Amino acid sequence: MSAIRVILADDHAMLRSGLRGLLEKNPDFKVVGEAGNGEVLLDKLKSTKVDCVVLDLSMPLMDGLETLKELRQRHPKLKVLILTMQKDIDHFKYAMAHGANGYVLKDGAFEQLVMAIKMVMKGKSFVSPAISEYITEQYVRSIEASDVPSLEILTNREKQVLALIVKGAANKNIASSLKISIRTVETHRSRLIHKLGIKTAAGLVKYAMAKGLI
Repeated sequence: MSAIRVILADDHAMLRSGLRGLLEKNPDFKVVGEAGNGEVLLDKLKSTKVDCVVLDLSMPLMDGLETLKELRQRHPKLKVLILTMQKDIDHFKYAMAHGANGYVLKDGAFEQLVMAIKMVMKGKSFVSPAISEYITEQYVRSIEASDVPSLEILTNREKQVLALIVKGAANKNIASSLKISIRTVETHRSRLIHKLGIKTAAGLVKYAMAKGLI
């Protein structure tokens, strides 16, 4: 099997040099070019046969996202592996939605790049573990948020009691503030626990925060 032909597109010459050294130690790879920005990369691709482009997102003149869109139009079969410092979900989603085959963070590049290139060349996707973990956390939070009971299930009085509970008010003070008996406050507390499935004051505070009450 012939070596995988790679072009490194990043505006940091030292990083490109380090990655070139990493890849060229492995007979499975051949670095056939380097580019400091998207314009240079697209120009090189006119005359260079390439299997995979390792593309930085933050480059001058023509950044990685703009370059990625051009690559997909001009070279739809070319494998593109994003290599970036950008850890936020928006950059990740944009890159993957516009045809990136993988997403590698620079702080893990020297450990992950070889595996990442091999995976995308096999038709698979590669995403840095740190990004995968973040996506998973975001998904779990969205599920948890959707599972939180709506405020609509509470009466106005229960909402008032809840607002005072999360401020740390004791039953006596709640009763005084709302001009109701302590026994009635206790009843409202009991109903809050039953309706929301929350058993502690800390839990009620968390619920109130999730609903924007505090």
